[in-house]
Amino acid sequence: MESAAQSIVSNLGQLLVDEVQEIRGVGDKVVLLMDELSTMNAFLRMISEADQSTVDHLVREWEKQVRELAYDAEDCADTYWLRVRRPMAPLQLPHIIVKWPKYQLEKLLLRRTLAADVKALLARTTTVSERRVRYGIDRAALPRSPWFAPVSAASVSTNALRRADDPDDQFVGIREQVDTLAERIKADDDDRSLKVFSIVGSGGLGKTTLAVELCRQLEADFQRQALVSVSQAFDGGKDMKGLMARLLKQIVNLKEDGEQTQGNQPKINQMDVEELSSKLKELLKDKRYLIVIDDVWSVPAWEAIRVRLPENKCSSRIIVTTRIETVAKASSVSEDLVHHIKPLDLHDSKKLFVKRVFGSMGGTCPDGLKDTMDNILKKCGGLPLAIVSIASLLASYNSAESVEMWIKVSNSIGSQMESHPTLEGMRQVITLSYDYLPHHLKACMMYLSIFPEDYVIAKDRLLYRWIAEGLVAKKRGLTLFDVAEEYFNELISRNMIQPNKLQVTKKTYSHAEMGEACQVHDTMLEVMVSKSQDANFVSLVGRQYGGSPYGKVRRLSIHANDDNERMSQNKGVEQRHHARHGIEAMNLQQVRSLTIFQSEGLEKLLNRIGEFKLLRVLDLEDCKALQDKHMRYVCRLYLLRFLRLTGTRISKMPSEIGDLEYLESLDVGSRMYMPPTVTKLHRLERLRVPWWTLPRGLGNMKALREVDWAQLKGDVQVAREIGELQHLQVLYITVVEDPEEEFSSVLCSSLSKTCALRSLHLYSGRTLDSLLHVSSPPPLLQHLTMMGPISQFPDWISSLKHLAEFSVEWATLAADQLLDSLCKLPSLRSIRLGMRSCKDRELVARTTHSFPALRILDLYLAGEQPEVVEFEQGSMTKLETLLLEFSDKERRIVGIDNLKSLKEVKLSGWENNPSLQRALQQLKEENENRRESSQIKVVVHHG
Repeated sequence: MESAAQSIVSNLGQLLVDEVQEIRGVGDKVVLLMDELSTMNAFLRMISEADQSTVDHLVREWEKQVRELAYDAEDCADTYWLRVRRPMAPLQLPHIIVKWPKYQLEKLLLRRTLAADVKALLARTTTVSERRVRYGIDRAALPRSPWFAPVSAASVSTNALRRADDPDDQFVGIREQVDTLAERIKADDDDRSLKVFSIVGSGGLGKTTLAVELCRQLEADFQRQALVSVSQAFDGGKDMKGLMARLLKQIVNLKEDGEQTQGNQPKINQMDVEELSSKLKELLKDKRYLIVIDDVWSVPAWEAIRVRLPENKCSSRIIVTTRIETVAKASSVSEDLVHHIKPLDLHDSKKLFVKRVFGSMGGTCPDGLKDTMDNILKKCGGLPLAIVSIASLLASYNSAESVEMWIKVSNSIGSQMESHPTLEGMRQVITLSYDYLPHHLKACMMYLSIFPEDYVIAKDRLLYRWIAEGLVAKKRGLTLFDVAEEYFNELISRNMIQPNKLQVTKKTYSHAEMGEACQVHDTMLEVMVSKSQDANFVSLVGRQYGGSPYGKVRRLSIHANDDNERMSQNKGVEQRHHARHGIEAMNLQQVRSLTIFQSEGLEKLLNRIGEFKLLRVLDLEDCKALQDKHMRYVCRLYLLRFLRLTGTRISKMPSEIGDLEYLESLDVGSRMYMPPTVTKLHRLERLRVPWWTLPRGLGNMKALREVDWAQLKGDVQVAREIGELQHLQVLYITVVEDPEEEFSSVLCSSLSKTCALRSLHLYSGRTLDSLLHVSSPPPLLQHLTMMGPISQFPDWISSLKHLAEFSVEWATLAADQLLDSLCKLPSLRSIRLGMRSCKDRELVARTTHSFPALRILDLYLAGEQPEVVEFEQGSMTKLETLLLEFSDKERRIVGIDNLKSLKEVKLSGWENNPSLQRALQQLKEENENRRESSQIKVVVHHG
């Protein structure tokens, strides 16, 4: 055995001598290739930022070749670092003799292959460069667009704030339509039958905006409301279950996906279509409801949905929005129930445009720009989306000296907008908005084509994906996440994406939280899909995209549930077979991102997941086909940076998870075993695993920014290691054992050391008294949740100058302790006093409790106390929204007339609750004493 091993080593040594001259320079060549890659990316940026009128088809083709070459060069470099430079796992002595020679031989052969690949790539770079010269593609002929001249940060931030301070500008020109349609909906209240109203118009006219504002205005008139989006690819057979589930969740106001309804009834996600339909009819049989079915594209789709919506005699209403006239007529039995949404007239178009460009507070257009503005608005044809898109481009060029920029935009919009506001006309506007994005934002914008139509994308999910894909550039003094946030906010400020909220409920907590999210307008998404496919940036499979992408696949996104069944019957068996087997036959070696929006099927693809050697992003949310056996292959994807398994059926994580040394974001989303080897992930920034017990060794994970849904079992060492996480910004933990004195002391000390912490959410069924001993709280804390008994209110909370949101539950604190400590905090915008948070009979906001920034007060005071909620004169001077819950206990509200800034009150409780009825009467009397412009909006939720 020993002599054989020596022979192998001897032969290997001779082989190394023979081959060393050939492969010695492979590392240097990879460095040279990376330099070439940097130059390629510079060329791509030059084209991206060039005046688009100078970019012809020849330049586009050359750009495509350079981009493909850059992708291949990056793949080659990744392979080198993954397979050659990556160190071999440590071996024990008995294995070294056998495995080490084999390892060295494999590395040698790989170096030879890489040397040939690098040589070929370098030859291709020379060929592409010569081709540019041969066909006369000249840098001088691609002048940099003046749009990319530096813009002061102050100018950009001012415009962003301007829009944020004036949210009503989105309703310019449609406010009258909202009022008219609201009156028509309420006009026939005496007619108890169900009626269907339709809103019809071309894309971009604001149909959804009109419907949403109608819901807001009519909230007090309907006991139940819901809004669900359909899509162009809606299939009544395959998609009905998902639509009905979304509808039912809104109707019953569930706190989270999958939460049980009453008794032993099944979870919503486990119901079939018939069960969902029956449950919906049961819940709405005696309720007046308003349901919006948004963006219906065909009569069959509407008919399939309509039969699932319950009939009742409670004057209920359905609103359908559609781009198709025949759908509107089929939905509404009478022409009187069809509302044709109108484009903005010139007056309202100017008003919206001027608000967006020059500000809502008295902004005016300089005389030197008015003629050009009129030309631009004429081409926009009254389309709000087109007007907002162009205005966003011009918001940073709002002086008379910018007239040349305005003329350039006016000339670039395209002739199709001049005659009629068609969907194609708006495509021209969207394309123009995209063309004038900075180079780094173009890639981030194209990346959104991965997601399906109407999909609400969680902000953190998107940002970590951008980072993992290398789309975020480093900036001195900022983390990559900070830079990604800048990108996100800039796309919102440019109206390329729409801000939204996504319900993010913690399974260990009693109330839902709304996380930041975004959506992409349908027409914007169409343009992004077109551009990303032209550039081979994203390969889409399923729905209308077909079953087999062309060329090399870099980013793969699978949308459909079953491509085979979606194929029309006249395409033939052979084509349907190709659609079904296209994914299974494709080459997966170059795929760097895999996203699946299909819950079942794809087992054969998942069985091949080990072939995705260059994968950086693996997003399998709600993919039920994923099994525990697949995880051992996932843990061999050594370049993986982003892993999302939320909603899958994985029950345990293998210990090999610790081998994913580049992993930055791990989101499991369901309770499972997590091995202690996870502490080897030194680059991990985001860790979300419900009910995972924090292990010893946590302090090794120096990069952690977010620890979510975790539990702490009184381990002193783990408590100490929390203080070593200097980058930690978000911490959600539950203390599940009675804390001993040493543990409490160490935990307090650690919390004092987490100087970067922004969000702290601490839960305990025993006691939170450990918080009383925090010597110096995290100075940048913005969100604080305390859930559990505590003997007194921590004094240090009154020093949190940046605290914006505070929530407390089960604390049984004195009312004055709570309010005295919070009332002077300069940034506090929202307070939630949850169940059993107050032990006193009276909760009194006194004159001294001014609360300089408080806008929202949520009183979910279920339980015995308090019996009286009182607002003295001068208290809570900025309060705009008040939420009150009435249980079966007696509760009185006093002094609501002293809340001078109050705009909205939301009441919840049983329908015949005397306390609730008394509060309603108080609010009615208060509105009678107020001017019409300052009326309080009252919303009641019974249940």
